[in-house]
Amino acid sequence: MIGRWKRRGNHLATAKLAVKRHLPWYAQFGLAIVLVCMLAGMGIAVYRYGEQEGRRDPSALLAVQGASQQSGRLQAELQANRQKLMTLEQQLRLEMATRETLSRQLGQLQNDNSGLREQIAFYESLLTKTDRAPALAIDQLRVEALTPGQYRLRAILVQGQSSQEPFKGEVDFQLVVERAGRRVTMTWPERRIPLNVSRYTRLEKETDLGVDAKLKQVEMRVYAVGDSRVKLSRSYDVKG
Repeated sequence: MIGRWKRRGNHLATAKLAVKRHLPWYAQFGLAIVLVCMLAGMGIAVYRYGEQEGRRDPSALLAVQGASQQSGRLQAELQANRQKLMTLEQQLRLEMATRETLSRQLGQLQNDNSGLREQIAFYESLLTKTDRAPALAIDQLRVEALTPGQYRLRAILVQGQSSQEPFKGEVDFQLVVERAGRRVTMTWPERRIPLNVSRYTRLEKETDLGVDAKLKQVEMRVYAVGDSRVKLSRSYDVKG
């Protein structure tokens, strides 16, 4: 018997047969590749068609040309603005350097002017001194900070008009120095400085106390030759 007979009601019917075809995997893979190629070809054809239609459309060509020209103008403006910015920056740096130079020169001129006024005042006072002036006096004592730990000590000593013979003696300085929050007193230099005053004399010395030291006070002490007693002294408080 080819099939089974079934009774349905008063009729006899045969069972339906289903036949399925199974393609091998390489055939299925080939069909997929063919389908992908067809879709890609259709996409390329549509793109080419649209490109050709766009080229044929005058308005599209004008729009593209206008966008290209505008892009060129913007690039040219950008380059011009960059060049202008560079020029302005150079001018600004030059002006700042010139201003700093002028500021330093002005400060130096002010310092020089102050020093000249001080010298003029000194010479005027020297001319107006009378015979009643002391035989020897410390007219000025100044301390100038150079670098951390380095200081310049300057003094002017004046001899009264009543004295005929030059004063010969020695000088040293008593320094109050601060290190690590502690203050110490020291005598500088170790050997006293020879001193010879005839009418007036300037004394200028530099001391190096170390970068960790801050000078707080200076006392200048004058001695007569061969005498350990202080003949004359003057103090100066260092600011800063």
